[in-house]
Amino acid sequence: MSKKYVIVGASGQLGRALCVMFPDAKALSREELDISDEAQIDAFDWSKYDVIINAAALVNADGSETDDLRAKTWLANAYGPRNLAKIAIEQNKTLVHYSSDYVWDGREKNHQDDEVVAPLLVYGESKAAGDLVVSLVPKHYIMRVSWVVGDGHNMPKTMKKLADMRINPKVVNDQFGRLTFASEIARATKYFLDNNVAYGLYNVTNEGPVKSWYEIAADVFEYAGHDRNRVQPISTEEYAASKPGFAPRPLNSDMDLSKLRRAGFTPRDYTDMLKALH
Repeated sequence: MSKKYVIVGASGQLGRALCVMFPDAKALSREELDISDEAQIDAFDWSKYDVIINAAALVNADGSETDDLRAKTWLANAYGPRNLAKIAIEQNKTLVHYSSDYVWDGREKNHQDDEVVAPLLVYGESKAAGDLVVSLVPKHYIMRVSWVVGDGHNMPKTMKKLADMRINPKVVNDQFGRLTFASEIARATKYFLDNNVAYGLYNVTNEGPVKSWYEIAADVFEYAGHDRNRVQPISTEEYAASKPGFAPRPLNSDMDLSKLRRAGFTPRDYTDMLKALH
């Protein structure tokens, strides 16, 4: 008997990629089901579904530090997962949830799946809280992702636009990681569910060289047929000085992917996928 899936947060970058991967799933946007509203969660009929895929999140690193968004960030990223976890525990559902490199302070390189969290900012704190709640669900997958590129506003798209507009950007050269394409996260999700991979927390990013945002921006310029030297390196400290309200970021976001590979999933190199955008 095939499993029935419900995707919440279906209108975001990751949600849209998941809808492509699971065309038969029930897809719900935040307007259709707000997971931070416990009354809405309790009123929804979960009995038809075996798997809840939670792509809902409030992703605004700088905004989460403000009075306007601090509480909303906690509602979306911690209270929402708590509400879903409660349903999953009570009704014996599988819960798939997505975490972030922002749960770490970034002092370590090659982050391990079980590294203790130490977030630097409200967004990271709220994501860490959500992860801990979801980890209490007997049947859970937590996929920790970084530097997500999907259908919507993303860094490569911005850099391509700047290149075409003859603008020479300054990009931080001391934050390191790998891009994670939303389509690849969706592919990993399908692999985990189709193959009954052992429940737990996994680092899930694309494979490929660990680079700074500056190096990736220069690559985008080059792949788009522009001079990569037009991109200028700048330190996070210098960049933050010109941006009031700039929240701290982990300097190292690269993850160890050996547990993911042991599960039988081979992540694609983001380099080829980045080239394919142009």
